[in-house]
Amino acid sequence: MRDALTACDVQIVQLLGERMRLIRRVAELKAQAKLPSFDREREGALLGDLLEKAVEAEVPADVVRDVYGTLFAASRAAQRRVLQARESHFSIGILGGTSGMGAFLARLLDGAGYPVETTGLDRGAPNAEVAARHDLVIVAVPIAATRAVIEEVAPHVRPGACIADVTSVKRAPLEAMLKGAPADVDVVGTHPMFGPAGQDMDRQKVVLVRGRGDVGFERVKRLFESFGAEVIEATAEEHDAQMALIQVLVHEKTMVLGSVLERLKAKLVRSRDFASPIYRAELSMIGRMFSQGAELYADILTSNPDGAAASRVFEEEASRFARAVGAGDREAIVSRFREVAAYMTDFAQWAKKESDAILADVVKHG
Repeated sequence: MRDALTACDVQIVQLLGERMRLIRRVAELKAQAKLPSFDREREGALLGDLLEKAVEAEVPADVVRDVYGTLFAASRAAQRRVLQARESHFSIGILGGTSGMGAFLARLLDGAGYPVETTGLDRGAPNAEVAARHDLVIVAVPIAATRAVIEEVAPHVRPGACIADVTSVKRAPLEAMLKGAPADVDVVGTHPMFGPAGQDMDRQKVVLVRGRGDVGFERVKRLFESFGAEVIEATAEEHDAQMALIQVLVHEKTMVLGSVLERLKAKLVRSRDFASPIYRAELSMIGRMFSQGAELYADILTSNPDGAAASRVFEEEASRFARAVGAGDREAIVSRFREVAAYMTDFAQWAKKESDAILADVVKHG
């Protein structure tokens, strides 16, 4: 039996080697066609097919997910190496590159061989000088300082170069860049939809907003894609409207929950002992927020032009449910629940499947 298992394992390793050879060929073809390393739709469809075959082969679904999660990650890493090697390495100046997202980008770009120059509050050359000598200028300072820094440096960006920001709002920074930069400077708004604590951009989303110039936009797009990011194109207006939901509304909800727990002086460590997977996940997200900087979340909540309207509706709906709970009005809760459920009919099917996978992972690893 041991000999049979060993023979089987040898076959698996040989097949893995053949798969990696095919992946390297795919990477070369993608580089030639300027395609991204990560294709969410393709991965999802392939995993779905494999899970169906796993049922026929009597292989547990979680084994297939674990094995192919690892294989897909290895495939994407191999593709990123090829894509980055094939890209032309232009020079990049990162204003605010000594902390946060700026430092994250500087580390990745420098590691991939890009000439990178960074500035910070107490280090580096003056911002305007850095902006004047690079092909791509990235403004990565806190939201509250972004417009002022753009106004300071944009006039100094050299002809043919590109200026971009990385903030979570897009209308105001884009306006400032278009107004301040010379007409022969390309302008791109970017928003990496992840924090700077990760190791890379693999499977992460980045929103890009066109400002001015196709060359600069394509250069920035290829840059993020070569590091494994999934690029989403949007207008500044659509981006800010979506962020009012994805960031302002969600962060405000989390902040309110944390504030309620503090008011109640909840025994959080003991509460964790009672936690179901869904409550454990919710509790961890609350704790995660309050392990970070207050200024970041204050900027996110107050700088989005669409945030106040979403916040008012949040307040109205929270009050509606609070009144129903206070009055013991079960029917009001059921009625509103059913109205929302009807609105979410199609979306809820996807959400149930997605959350089941998340909760299963919490149970497995938590």
